Amino acid sequence: MNKPKILFLEDDTLLAQSIIEELEFQSYEVSWVNDGAKAAEACYDEDFDLYLFDVNVPEINGYELLQSLRENGDTTAAIFLTSKNKIEDLRKGFSSGADDYISKPFDLNELLIRIEAKMPRLSEEQLSQCFSIDRHNTLIVCNNISRTLAAKEFDVLVYLLSYKNVFRSADDIINDLYPDNPISIATLRTYIKNLKRHLEGCAQIENIKNVGYKIVLL
Repeated sequence: MNKPKILFLEDDTLLAQSIIEELEFQSYEVSWVNDGAKAAEACYDEDFDLYLFDVNVPEINGYELLQSLRENGDTTAAIFLTSKNKIEDLRKGFSSGADDYISKPFDLNELLIRIEAKMPRLSEEQLSQCFSIDRHNTLIVCNNISRTLAAKEFDVLVYLLSYKNVFRSADDIINDLYPDNPISIATLRTYIKNLKRHLEGCAQIENIKNVGYKIVLL
C-alpha cells in the first residue's frame, strides 16, 4: 500500500521541518509548500489524502484556498494548523470547509492523533505479500495470521521498519522512542525476542553485538 500523502502548507520553515520529520517517521509522504499559490497548484497537479494548512501564509491564505477547493468539488480531508485562535477564526475555518482546527502552539502527539483520525482507512500497510501492519489497532498480519501486539512492542516494530535494512543501536531505539521515560536494554531485548516470534516467516530482526538491530522483510 502506498504511503498516505499529505499536502502541508506552512511558511515557518523551522516549524515545518520539525513536523515533516515526525510525519515522515510515522510513514506519511509529505509535500511541503510555503505559500497558498503553490498549494493551489499542487492540489490540481496531485491527489492527496489530507491537507494540513496554515492560515496566515503568502499569496492565498488558508481559508480562501480551502474554500476555493471546496467550491470546485474537492472533498479531501483538511486540518487548519494556525495561531488564529479566536472563536470567529474557528467559525471561519469550519465554514470554509475544514474537518478540524488546531491552534498553535500545539502538542505534536495531538496533531498525529487528529491526522490519523481523518485517515482511518489508511491505517493498514501491506509491506510484503505475506506481511501487513495496522497502525490504528497495533495489529500485524503475518502469513494470514493476525496478532495484536502490545503498544510498546508495536512501537519498536514500526521504528525498525522506518529504518528497514539499517542497523540501529539499542541506545538509539530507546532514546528515540522513549526520551522522557526510557526503558532498560533488558526490556528492549524482551520486546525484540517477542517480535521475532510474531514475525516468523514474514520478517527477520537481525542483531549484531555492539552494533544493533535491523529488520529485513522476507
